[in-house]
Amino acid sequence: MVLLAVASLAVIPAMVAASGATAWGLIAVGQSIGGIGAVLVAYGWGLSGPAAIARAGEDVRLAAYLESVLAKLILFLPVAAAAVGVAVLVAGPLAVYAAVGAVSAASIGLTANWYFVGTSSPYRFLLLETVPRVAGTAAGIGFMVTGSDALVGVVWQLLGMLGAFAVCSVWILRPWRWSRLRAAPRRPMPAVLGSQRNGIVSSVLSSVYSAAPLVIVTLIAPAAQPVYAVVEKVQRQVIVALQPLVTFLQGWIPRAAPPDLGRRIRSGLLGACAFAVVLGLGMAVVAPDLVLWLGSGQIVPSFPTLLLMAVITSVSLFESVTSKAALPALGRLDMLARSTLIGTLVGLPLVAVGALFLGAPGALLGILAGLLLRVALELASVRSASRRPAVADLTTELQAAP
Repeated sequence: MVLLAVASLAVIPAMVAASGATAWGLIAVGQSIGGIGAVLVAYGWGLSGPAAIARAGEDVRLAAYLESVLAKLILFLPVAAAAVGVAVLVAGPLAVYAAVGAVSAASIGLTANWYFVGTSSPYRFLLLETVPRVAGTAAGIGFMVTGSDALVGVVWQLLGMLGAFAVCSVWILRPWRWSRLRAAPRRPMPAVLGSQRNGIVSSVLSSVYSAAPLVIVTLIAPAAQPVYAVVEKVQRQVIVALQPLVTFLQGWIPRAAPPDLGRRIRSGLLGACAFAVVLGLGMAVVAPDLVLWLGSGQIVPSFPTLLLMAVITSVSLFESVTSKAALPALGRLDMLARSTLIGTLVGLPLVAVGALFLGAPGALLGILAGLLLRVALELASVRSASRRPAVADLTTELQAAP
């Protein structure tokens, strides 16, 4: 995840230098919209998958991944097409940059990272998924620094992600062992999609909350859009780089026996809180120079904007642990969906008001308010769910399938 984050950050100045800040801003808009599409393609497996896989046997793991592949292949093309349509409507002139960015970001939903987290296989994750994705981004940077347009860089990122999906699926499913695949328990696709309903609701709302502010700023305060885009990108990529902390907890917490589950959740949340505080302080120190470099000297946010970015990064990390590790381990994705919905309904209107009156800092204040509300609701849900966990058993669900 650190390699992915470094590659994603390194590509920003190459894109700005290749096609200018305006083109980069439109690519960022498309990627934000495509990010929502990626969540639809992933369809909740990133939340529910690690805990279910951690508790399952080999045959059930195979069946679960096969179900996910079939579902994602069905979803990807229509979702990517819809993301392109929205991106073109929002971007206006030079919409091709936003369109290609949307398709590239939507392909992230094909990831197999949840499977490797559940099986505790970090080296396979590194070799089978990370290496192809980083290689695609590196190739794109190479083409751009030698004179190619920023679109070429985005296309290479897309090829890297599609390649990673293919390599991971071949390794996990081993299609040459056809009899093993045919013997795997299988549920009808409506049942598969229905079992993920709470996970997909939570994931979509979280993605909307991450992506919508950039669209709101583009429409309400377009002059602030380049500044907000680069700040938002830094914040998001730092969180991506720190996903090893979250993914470790996603696999570690569910493996606890029921008497120890609450203790593991408390330990994980306390550790994440301490780390988040240190992260926020570190971000406040390095943010000015980092953002100046990423913007190729053309984008210079104010100090309040950078400070808000640091705080949001810190709170986002802690919220990721609560939503992706604690509540799924308790089997209460229904509580997570409710908390996410309330935080989104409160936060996004505040983003619009803040952007209208204060530009980028106002939008960030709105994001922070909604995020803090979500954290408060999720912590209350963890406390309540710890007294009555409803841990899902994927083995039982598959055995009950017709």
